[in-house]
Amino acid sequence: MAILHRAPWVLPISAPPVVDGAVMVENGMIVAVGPYRHLRHGKHARLVEHEGRILLPALLNCHCHLELSGCAAMTDREVAPAHMPAWITELLALRASRSGEDDTSLACAVLARQHADGVALLVDIGNGLRPAASCHDMTRVDYYTELLGLSRQATLLALQVMQDHDDGHNFTCHAPYSTSAALLQAVKERAALLRRLYPLHVGESLDEVEFLATGHGPFRSFLEERGVWDGSFAVPGCGPVAYLERLGLLDELTLCVHCLHLDEAEIDLLARRRAGVCLCAGSNRFLGVGRAPLAEMLAVGLKPCLGTDSLASNPRLSLWREMNILADDHPQLDPALILAMATWNGAEIVARSELGRLAPGGSAHFIAVAYEGSSPLEFLVREPHVKDVYWV
Repeated sequence: MAILHRAPWVLPISAPPVVDGAVMVENGMIVAVGPYRHLRHGKHARLVEHEGRILLPALLNCHCHLELSGCAAMTDREVAPAHMPAWITELLALRASRSGEDDTSLACAVLARQHADGVALLVDIGNGLRPAASCHDMTRVDYYTELLGLSRQATLLALQVMQDHDDGHNFTCHAPYSTSAALLQAVKERAALLRRLYPLHVGESLDEVEFLATGHGPFRSFLEERGVWDGSFAVPGCGPVAYLERLGLLDELTLCVHCLHLDEAEIDLLARRRAGVCLCAGSNRFLGVGRAPLAEMLAVGLKPCLGTDSLASNPRLSLWREMNILADDHPQLDPALILAMATWNGAEIVARSELGRLAPGGSAHFIAVAYEGSSPLEFLVREPHVKDVYWV
């Protein structure tokens, strides 16, 4: 039997907000969205009232590291490390000191919190071959094993791992500063063959930009101190996006995460190649690495999605908080655009057309959020308090 969900506001995302709106669902799919007065006389359906609620699609967290859920001590302080390599050094030391026994339960707790926040899908990146958590049936986890290797030996070892798991497993690379050109290209070639997403960290810090441009700086020192610099890395002498373009890695399946330190030409290049962009504003704010050039991205037609990153760099993993930080950093931005980043933009990037919007053919797995005030968009995006969410 069809069900007609009615609420004071319905936010389809791909269409304007509907006052006194309704969503009709049947057999797990949305069959109609519109004003209640139009839908109530249609197909016979059971009416469900959601008083004082906004109906909207579930959220998509397009970048997270659940395996770092036991590293919350990294963000339990006022001041972040002086630079990105210092933060990585601290993170590696903390991970080495942990037994790992409770990491799965901590990751499951984070995933459960994501579901409670209204997240339907989470893109999880980790170093292992299995996800740290896939314990919540209602939130889908798309897991990617992240490969690193800048030296010749590390590259060969990483390539062997990928060859040993030629079973459709998702692989990706960490970042241009931690992965050799050969490994970046090999992993991308495999992802393209399987039509899989290729997410990697791009332009997250000025230290990265300096290293790629000159071969020097804190990242060079970090690599030497860890004994993984063998001199085989050919310094590209350009920015991170220009480097990825030179290697032939930019297309609609490449998801560039962070993208803080890009020049105008690189932003335009991302748009021309139809590459995806994922913003992690909470992580960037804590680490003090900068803000994304969001206005410039939107001006060239990019449609960023959002991620929370991990508890090692973000005190609270909440897409509602990510939206609030973006609104704070970019007060001139239409809140509807920010909400789209947490919903429909992400669904397009991960090729899940049934998610991210309320429209016929979409999933009936959506959310209702309690609200107060006159503007639902302002409330959802700009109000900093924790949202009261339930699943429809």
